[in-house]
Amino acid sequence: MGIIDTLGPDGNRAWETGRSASAALFARHGFGPVGLDQVISAVGVTKTTFYKHFESKDALILAVLEYQHDLEYRQLVEDINARAGQDPRRKILAIFDVFDDWFGEPDFRGCMFMNAATEFPQATDPIHIAAEHHGQVLAAMVRELAIGAGASAADADRIAPQIMVLLSGALIVRQTANQRDSARVARATAELLLEQIRAGRA
Repeated sequence: MGIIDTLGPDGNRAWETGRSASAALFARHGFGPVGLDQVISAVGVTKTTFYKHFESKDALILAVLEYQHDLEYRQLVEDINARAGQDPRRKILAIFDVFDDWFGEPDFRGCMFMNAATEFPQATDPIHIAAEHHGQVLAAMVRELAIGAGASAADADRIAPQIMVLLSGALIVRQTANQRDSARVARATAELLLEQIRAGRA
């Protein structure tokens, strides 16, 4: 059972309806500026109920990151499967297409996990570790898809980080320079990397 499932009968219902509101608060304002009173109001529980299940704001942030990771990962898998079917190479490129759609949203607010890693920079901080985990799961998926596309395990170990750098770079450019086509630019380079697999030169 994850931390987001630990609320009792009165709090669980409120959390089900309020956890997305908590995530929205953090996405809109950042983790530091959002006070517990704002979160408690959004979730719809009393302070007593809140502290019964979360010992601190950091514990809540971890819960929200866990929730957001599960939500975003499931949605990403659904989206790339819908776009690319069972073709591993097309699935990798579809990740860039999903990012491109995301970057074009009028209320784009950046990546919650990148923001968390920045606001909690200590590598041993549980929040930083949770933020890193989000990227590690995506990297593992890319590696598996690269192998499915014909790369050896050793080549996939090299290609997956390169793809992740392209995705992360596109996100940073979108988030800091407001370049909405950054995912499409990165996708073109990803295609060149994947052509190496097809040509047996990875």
